[in-house]
Amino acid sequence: MPLFNMKNVLLSIFAIGVFYLFASSVVSADTSCQPIYGGGVTCEQVGNISVNKTVLNPKTNTFVDNLDVNDIKYSPDQTVSFKVNVTNTGSARLNKINVRDVFPQFVNFVSGAGSFEASMKILSFSIDGLNPNETKTFDIQGKVVPGDQLPNDKGIVCVVNQAIATVEATNQISQDNSQFCIQKQVVTPTQVPTTKGGLKVFPQPTVTTTPPTGPEMLPLFGLIPAGALGYLLRRRSKLS
Repeated sequence: MPLFNMKNVLLSIFAIGVFYLFASSVVSADTSCQPIYGGGVTCEQVGNISVNKTVLNPKTNTFVDNLDVNDIKYSPDQTVSFKVNVTNTGSARLNKINVRDVFPQFVNFVSGAGSFEASMKILSFSIDGLNPNETKTFDIQGKVVPGDQLPNDKGIVCVVNQAIATVEATNQISQDNSQFCIQKQVVTPTQVPTTKGGLKVFPQPTVTTTPPTGPEMLPLFGLIPAGALGYLLRRRSKLS
């Protein structure tokens, strides 16, 4: 192979390598990953759009990023409130942004902007436009399923709610998760159920029924002398 062609091949390989390293550095700079409780990771692609998902802490009545297993838990049939904040972090206006909110297992949709696809458990809505540094906030509510629909072998189960924002023109994506935990009472054979007021509920006692011995038995006692008199009269008639 001529020396000139060899140089061209080496330069092409070098250019491809530089391009690959540059592209890799851009991807790594624009991608932030964090672990999810229970296993796995979630990655947020940072661009000119940013989404922040929060859940209401029912104890402090404030919205927080996450509630882990050591924080206050939600109960069966309890309403859960979320907020989705979508921000334009760039210097140019973004004309249309599509937002999807993915509901977790054991939580049903109650209210929120847009339309909800029950089979996919996804709430979808759009933002017409965002100016630079502008933020729009959306309120969403869900409800924890009844206790009999929660796992029987777990007293506490933690779930993750996810929001994804996509700029339609540039296809830039940002996503964020919000975790919270659900606790239900697990009744063991040694536990005694209680009412809402805290009073213990005991099983109904077994009642043994005995024959009555009250005044209704008096007519039976009156038949005894009559029977004895009849027996004596019959015997006297035989003797005569």
